[in-house]
Amino acid sequence: MKIFSKFCLILILFFSLLINTNAAEKVQYLKTDWSFKGLFGKFDRGSLQRGYQVYTEVCASCHSMKYLSYRNLSEKGGPEFSQEVTKAIAASFEVTDGPNADGEMFVRPGKLSDKFVMPYENEKAAQAANGGAYPPDMSVLVKARGGGVDYIYSLLQGYEEAPNGVTLDDGVYYNKYMIGNKIKMSSPLSDDIVEYTDGT
Repeated sequence: MKIFSKFCLILILFFSLLINTNAAEKVQYLKTDWSFKGLFGKFDRGSLQRGYQVYTEVCASCHSMKYLSYRNLSEKGGPEFSQEVTKAIAASFEVTDGPNADGEMFVRPGKLSDKFVMPYENEKAAQAANGGAYPPDMSVLVKARGGGVDYIYSLLQGYEEAPNGVTLDDGVYYNKYMIGNKIKMSSPLSDDIVEYTDGT
């Protein structure tokens, strides 16, 4: 009897996941004419540099990019900052290193070889600061999410008032592109939140 109960539970979980997946696939994401799409697509260096600025000023307080090193900011296909600028960016962060000769950990300025500094000490600290939600790492988010860049763009644009009959708990927001339409991240973008250093 126990085996049958476990089998039924597994079937229920499987079909509920299948239903959620199918519902998510029916959402039509916003489409944008990205410069990097298609056979001859390429990344726009200025856009990538502005994107990094948005990340540092808006996203980095909650979201990590733990699979990237600061040197990636100067590499081809990335923002392609100069070596001098990239070194200055890395050095603006404090990195815990060690142990030193006395067996103690110490703090030093970041180097090109360092991974991006995490916004929280650990997952529990991140959840405590975000109402129980764990902000996803953004290193490979485009590849990790179905819909890729269109999904992320749509999610950022998808905040709206909850429809009649939809109840939201405190600290939960309605987003028409989020699976289940509920998200713990408030709308991160608004007009004039970032003043681009390139003057655009």
